Amino acid sequence: MLILNNEEIESLLTVENSLVWLEKAYREQAEGKAVNRPRTDMYLPSTTEGGVYVFKSMEGGLQESKVVALRLNSDVIRWEEQEGRVTKKKDPVAPGGKWVGLILLFSAESGEPLAIFPDGVIQRLRVAISSALAAREMARKDSSVLGLFGAGWQAGAHVPAMCAVRKITKVQVFSPTEARRRSFVQEMEKKVGIPVEAVSRPEEAAHDADILVAATNAITRVIEPEWVRPGIHFTCVKDCELGEETIRKADRVAIHARNFAPENFIAGFGDERIAAHDPLDYLRAPRGGKPARAKPPFWLDAPELKDIIGGKAQGRGSPEEATCFINNIGLGIQFAAVGAGVYGEARAKGIGREIPTDWFLESVHP
Repeated sequence: MLILNNEEIESLLTVENSLVWLEKAYREQAEGKAVNRPRTDMYLPSTTEGGVYVFKSMEGGLQESKVVALRLNSDVIRWEEQEGRVTKKKDPVAPGGKWVGLILLFSAESGEPLAIFPDGVIQRLRVAISSALAAREMARKDSSVLGLFGAGWQAGAHVPAMCAVRKITKVQVFSPTEARRRSFVQEMEKKVGIPVEAVSRPEEAAHDADILVAATNAITRVIEPEWVRPGIHFTCVKDCELGEETIRKADRVAIHARNFAPENFIAGFGDERIAAHDPLDYLRAPRGGKPARAKPPFWLDAPELKDIIGGKAQGRGSPEEATCFINNIGLGIQFAAVGAGVYGEARAKGIGREIPTDWFLESVHP
């Protein structure tokens, strides 16, 4: 059984091989050769003031690769008001001021565990690559200006990912924190070798942009509806960054998955399944209170990414269309695909540490 760390994964993982691995997974999904267990989040009160404990998990299996992946996170989360927007933060409260996220990879032939590794580097890139695959099918071929909202972990993966599928010649980035966006500019210009401009107002990031990306920790609208114009492609890492009014401005919409949000299980509400990305109404409800359930979004019948990658749905109908990809929720098959790819690369190059597989097997019938 192989153990890898994030530094080793980063040495093996590229935009190019991630595009290949994830495209193959979506094609398998379109052909019925992949299975995905939708994400669930379990909430408990936290001893950290103002935070809640969340255990998140999802799984995916690929028939051709013969692997199954379990991705899990053990987090303390808080929501905060920041410059008129609500933001979501994960507190690094594990020993050493760190976070906990793991991927467990299993053989679908023998059932044995193949590898365990942290999810951070893979998590970052699999989101950006999915958005980039959608942009490859939905953005205009001559798209050259990227407008970016966010200057953090996810935003940093979206720049090289979008540059891999379109000939981007300029990036315009907005983040509420000036120091953060300026350091982001320096980092990205070194990485992609094109001009990256920090702007002081969000509308400046959208000005003349062919592709708009929201990759922030905000859970309220980031891209305004008036910024959507003919021919543009816009996307997000969660649908609340766009909001209903902005999404309705699109002529064509695609989504990542039909399950629009995680199923949440919250202490005090028994086994009730609550579909929401951020179930704040339930977490803040008075004892015995029961908030109204959120209605499914209007875009739920839009084609999924697998339908577009698999050729069952069209990505763009004309240069004038405004297109939108809602990267609304993660899929377990993403971790199976990228995890299996990284595992194969690590085995081929002799990277990682081996521990006895027998430690994780048992002679007692489970």
